[in-house]
Amino acid sequence: MEIKTMERFDIEALKRLYKSVNWTVYLEKPARFREMFARSLEVLGAYENDELIGIVRVVGDNAHILYIQDIIVEPKHQRQGIGTKLFEEILSRYAHVRQKVLLTDSDDTRSHAFYKKLGFHETAEKGIACFLRFDKDNRL
Repeated sequence: MEIKTMERFDIEALKRLYKSVNWTVYLEKPARFREMFARSLEVLGAYENDELIGIVRVVGDNAHILYIQDIIVEPKHQRQGIGTKLFEEILSRYAHVRQKVLLTDSDDTRSHAFYKKLGFHETAEKGIACFLRFDKDNRL
């Protein structure tokens, strides 16, 4: 398995990856799907024999905040340390950034355990409130 910066985006491979974990809301607007990669701070891909099997995508200002937008590993490759390696690599590349943030579903306890293992805390544990707004007609 090899982790490398994605400089060109194989949209079909990315679509397959997002579909594999049922993150299909991203695919509803194809132009925005392409754009989200182009506008990201960085996207790392995990490859096995040149096949994309996982990604981590981050946005931010590369100074004060790093937002981990997506971390995906194809289901048949999960629980093999790939997500951990993607996380460790992106966090080491942005170690100089003070604040690292990610959001996840409140009932996704498996992911919660994974994020906690990597040193992340729920906002309530740190006395922080998180506010979020989704506009109905502008989902992505």
